[in-house]
Amino acid sequence: MSPVIANAPEVQQEVVRAYPPELHEQGVGGRVEVWVYVDSAGRGGSGAVKTSSGNDDLDCAAMQVADVMEFEPALNQGVPADVWSSEWVEFRPEAAEGRVADPGRQRCEPWDTLPVALETNEIERWLDEAYPPELIERGSGGKTLLWLYVTESGEVLKYEIRESSGYDVLDEAAGTVAMNMRFEPARRLGLPTGIWVAQPITFRAPVPTIREPRQPRRPFQRP
Repeated sequence: MSPVIANAPEVQQEVVRAYPPELHEQGVGGRVEVWVYVDSAGRGGSGAVKTSSGNDDLDCAAMQVADVMEFEPALNQGVPADVWSSEWVEFRPEAAEGRVADPGRQRCEPWDTLPVALETNEIERWLDEAYPPELIERGSGGKTLLWLYVTESGEVLKYEIRESSGYDVLDEAAGTVAMNMRFEPARRLGLPTGIWVAQPITFRAPVPTIREPRQPRRPFQRP
């Protein structure tokens, strides 16, 4: 069973509060689909924009809304489980009519920069070391798309599989590579901050060696 938002009235209030005033005044609205990491206790965590509204300010405000979400946790065979949940946040000008502006509310600021991978020259070595031997022998490769939580110090704290390669062992190997990675952290207002980012990890199947056929020897002929 998927997680269900448990504090819908509070979330809707946050939608109104987070609505950028200038966009509301201009009648600009939009829908944003966000990924929210929901733990087994139903707590929402850091997320990411899955489907943009096309407006950076609305996308940023949607992440503020996601921060207040609480859930009835997902169940896996009756046991609460950690999962990613996809939620839509909609900003409608008519729904925010009559709101009272909060002058003390901090404006949502997008990230100045996103994380940048460091030590990229080491990634090929990590891929070689983590590549499952049984898949190498079969000539099987694949790509795993991961969510990485990159801390304010640039370390990868944890990861989640967003799209599987189709091989469990290859997905696990991709996680091993990701946990070795280091980043220049994201920055917001000039300060380093933690953030979830998407990171593809690709294992390329070995290319079989093609040997040129030997030229047959011609029998010796006397002139």
